[in-house]
Parts: sequence; C-alpha cells; structure tokens
Amino acid sequence: MHAWLIGIDDTDMPDTRGTGHLARALAEGLAAQGFVSAGITRHQLLVHPEIRYTSHNSANCLEVAASEDHGAALFAWACDFVGAQAAHGADPGVCVARKALVGEGARGFGLRAQAEVLAIVGARRVAASEGHLLAGLAGTEAGVIGALAAVGLRAGGEDGRFIGLGAIRELPARARVRDILDAGVAALEAPGGAEPQPGDWVETFGWVRPRLRGGRPVLLVQRSDQDGVDWVVCDRRAGPDKGAASA
Repeated sequence: MHAWLIGIDDTDMPDTRGTGHLARALAEGLAAQGFVSAGITRHQLLVHPEIRYTSHNSANCLEVAASEDHGAALFAWACDFVGAQAAHGADPGVCVARKALVGEGARGFGLRAQAEVLAIVGARRVAASEGHLLAGLAGTEAGVIGALAAVGLRAGGEDGRFIGLGAIRELPARARVRDILDAGVAALEAPGGAEPQPGDWVETFGWVRPRLRGGRPVLLVQRSDQDGVDWVVCDRRAGPDKGAASA
C-alpha cells in the first residue's frame, strides 16, 4: 500500500459551506469504498487583493492508503465528487499524488503559495514535471493552484492543522490525554519539554485541531491555571465566521 495525497481548493462561494466541509465529505465517501484515511489538513495560503478567495484562502489535503494502481481511480472519483459538490460559480481544482513522489518542485510551490501570487500555468508545469494528476473542474480553474500547494505542504510535513482525523471532532470540552491520543493525535507537546501524562486533564474548548509537525498530528498545550485541569490547548477556534466554523 502507498500513501496518496488528494488536494482540493476553491470549491465554495459566499453563503455556502467551505472547502473543509467538502473535504470531510470526500474522506467519508472514500472510507465507504475501503480507502483508509490518515486525516485531512488545512493549509493557509497567501491572502492578497489579486487572489480571488471566499473567506481565508485556505486549501485542504487528504491522505489515504491505496495500492499503486489506484491513483487514476482516486483522481477520477475525487474529480467527479468535487465537481458535483462544489458551489456554482466556484473555480475548483483537484490534485492527486503519491506522497513518496512529491518532490521539491511541489513542496516549494506550496511554500511559494503562502508568500506569492502564483499562476495556473505554473501549477500545471510543476505537476507535470513530477507526474502528479491535476485538474481544474470549472470556472477559471484557479483551484489547481491551491490543490497542488496543499499537496506540497502536506508532503513537507510541517505545515497546517488537522480538521479531520480519527475522532478528534467528537472529543468533549475537557478530555484526558489518553482519550486525545486514542482519538488519533500522535502526541501532545508542551513548552520546555514538559510531558503531559495519560491521566492528565486537558481543556480543549471542544475544538481539537492538532498541527502537522514532523509528519505527525501534534497537539500543542500549555499549563492550565484552572482547578481540575492540567493543560489547555494553545490553538483556539478563530471565531463564529463561516471559514472558522468549516474548519
């Protein structure tokens, strides 16, 4: 089995659900077909007046396990699903790549997408040079930029946060460390090298979104000053807007 990355972007419009919601639906559909997911990550791209975006200009990437000959099928299925579910007027793009074959071109493209205004032709050139499957599905097809960028950033292993992973979205406002680990988080990290213990209590605020660090989902925590709570998560929900809620 191989790890495959599926990047998607630009699937929403104002007053519609965000790309994060569609990514989770895509993961559920793939799981129903037997493809085991290693989580969905959200990657923040550049916010700039020359870039058209709905709320925060973020792209999403799924990782699934599949055999080598499933790449084309995954791509076709993802394109059909995203094409059917994307909002009317959006410019959706899909990228599918074998994780082990994501090279410096795609990884560098992802980093550049966080600092520069990039072009569709550049995304297509990088994808073709590394053999990744890339398609624009509607509109201007500008979503190919974010789709490839999400794949590159996910493969780099040091960017983004998990918006879908195991049972993290089902954890309560306060949970023990062991329960957070059982939900799919690989590790909890605290300042100064402190090590949260399995029985410790963590204030999650009902929003557990581990970061991608060293290729693993890592939840950042700090000491709590609340009675009965040992740790508190460092990352919090951004606010009540649609973009934050979708993540």
